[in-house]
Amino acid sequence: MMSAANGLRLFVLDDDESVNFTICAIARTAGFETLSATDARSFFARLDDFQPTHLVIDLQIPEVDGIETLKQLAGLSCECNLIISSGLEGRVLDAAARIAREKGLRLSGILPKPFSANELKKMLLQSRAETSPGALQSEQQQRSTAYTELSRAINQNEITPHFQPKIACGSGELVGFECLARWQHPSQGMIYPDAFIPLAERSGLIGPLSRVVFSQAMCWLSENFASPDVKLALNMSARLLAEADTPLWLVSQCHHYSIDPRQIILEVTETSSLENPELVLEYLTQLRIKGFSLSIDDFGVGYSSLTQLARLPFSEMKVDKSFVMTAPQSQESRKIVEAIVGLAHTLGLTVTAEGVEDAWTLGMLGDIGCDAAQGFYITRPMSGSAALQWARTRPQRGKQSGHSAGSA
Repeated sequence: MMSAANGLRLFVLDDDESVNFTICAIARTAGFETLSATDARSFFARLDDFQPTHLVIDLQIPEVDGIETLKQLAGLSCECNLIISSGLEGRVLDAAARIAREKGLRLSGILPKPFSANELKKMLLQSRAETSPGALQSEQQQRSTAYTELSRAINQNEITPHFQPKIACGSGELVGFECLARWQHPSQGMIYPDAFIPLAERSGLIGPLSRVVFSQAMCWLSENFASPDVKLALNMSARLLAEADTPLWLVSQCHHYSIDPRQIILEVTETSSLENPELVLEYLTQLRIKGFSLSIDDFGVGYSSLTQLARLPFSEMKVDKSFVMTAPQSQESRKIVEAIVGLAHTLGLTVTAEGVEDAWTLGMLGDIGCDAAQGFYITRPMSGSAALQWARTRPQRGKQSGHSAGSA
């Protein structure tokens, strides 16, 4: 087999040998060295030796389907440019693409079958520049620099908690705060979590980052809100949940700051990848026994929410903001919110709605019996000192009068 001088290598996994032959032939005209396999066992056996820069993966592979293949690639921290190919309907392909992205794979595109040579060649050529030796080296340097910078920020306490209040929908009474991380960079200013939490997850820094932020937040709660009626919600990474010492650490922090564990709500995103579900079940059950509350976050947008709801000992459900924010304009969103509130109460859970941006929405939530709410209408996330000042001087906002949940 001739070696491509530019270092581009394509590995194709498709159970149809004629498809493999066609894709490889097209790729070679674009300057790729190629290899193919018709089953997952052979594919993974040769993956490390071939060291491809690009992959074309068919979703319908005997014995090991394409989704399982994507999961295995993610487990290997694969950084190849990935093209998903299949004759399945578009919604299935789109769902597979979301799974690939959520697992951190570098998705270059979707190639529905049948495809033309031009479509495939264009897709391959579009990603060539991204995988040239210079570009890959630059990307590796950037990742290394970002890791070093984030590690430094954690050690120097540049990442601190901000707090977004939660109020009772009916009375407007303060019921707690959600802790949200913010990075005050010395030269770039305020950096929000969507810019650094994914890096922390990938690099293994999410544990140290979470513990630094949680410890500061619990200290703030202990100093300012001794009442068990004011609760603090902490966003728990699936990776942190799977660490054996997490329950003991949380308990020790409560003891250290003289906090009743009943004041702490651990929020678990329902779309989180729970890589060790048995361990997570064990640890979360231990925490519930010790008094911590457990909330299923972003409810309604994940693919495994009902499964997790049935398996794990949740005490609260958070309605995803995508439904809450669109409720004033969308009857469908209102019905979904009402259904989630009803489901939660049927199961004996409390409900918090996030993303409340106007008085109408807060009133609607009160009408349907939602327990608590948070969002920009109430207030944005704030530093600890600002949140304390807000709590002392805030206007009382109760249930809005004259609201009808059926009105737009």
